[in-house]
Amino acid sequence: MKKILTFPAIAFLLLAALGCGTSEDTTDPVPTEIMTGEFRGSIELLEDATIQVHLLKAGELFAQIEFAKVGVSQTSVGNVQADIFASTDSGVGNFRVTDAELGDYTLQISAKGYQETELNVTVVADQEVSLDKVALVALAEPVSHLRGVLTDSDTGEVLSDVLIQLTDKAGKEYEVLTTKNGVFTFENLPVDQGFTLTVMHKGYEDNKVDVDPISADETFELDVELTAIHEPIELDPGQGLSIGSQAPEFQLSDGNGKEHALADYVGNKKVAIVFYRGGW
Repeated sequence: MKKILTFPAIAFLLLAALGCGTSEDTTDPVPTEIMTGEFRGSIELLEDATIQVHLLKAGELFAQIEFAKVGVSQTSVGNVQADIFASTDSGVGNFRVTDAELGDYTLQISAKGYQETELNVTVVADQEVSLDKVALVALAEPVSHLRGVLTDSDTGEVLSDVLIQLTDKAGKEYEVLTTKNGVFTFENLPVDQGFTLTVMHKGYEDNKVDVDPISADETFELDVELTAIHEPIELDPGQGLSIGSQAPEFQLSDGNGKEHALADYVGNKKVAIVFYRGGW
């Protein structure tokens, strides 16, 4: 009987030793709670102009709301966490930003022919901040305006939610987002300075456009196109360069012995290279 009883005891000790240190903690990790807050405000609508509200965090534009008598539209860009709601009612435009990241925000409120109003708000965890109602005041000095449409140069399709930057000769920068129709608008620009318009969008080549000074009370219309960056098509080994890849710099002789360099043609003409054996 003693020998029979010792086998289970030994087996139990072996199992305990083998299992030592191999157990895993299957307890689900406690989710990290993301702290957010919200703020809201209102603006008196205008009979003769659309009101633009630019929302910035840490100096970067991430959303844009447009209030007009006929309705409201909004766009957004970037990685700022926030839900934006906007509506109009009885001559007032209302906006509300919820589930917003904590921190400092800036609201730039402007309209064609009116002074810009800037509001600063700090989002605090689990709190709602109410801003004072804004009533824009008409400008006294002359200003100019710029309006354009951004499209894909290959397809002609409009490009929405794209950041457009405008810099005047004094170095002041302006930023807007294109609407769902690809439209961008810069209001209340100085009348005595030229500008540089810059567009940088993922998947497209950068584009810069010089804009001459715009006369007082005039709106300059501008169409801007972006060229898509196409990925090279890889060919099988022995078939030559990949389609879309960049050719190396070279010089070759034509049938009369005249030297031609690729650099002499790039940007001016299309280049076709043909190799022939000559007459026999």
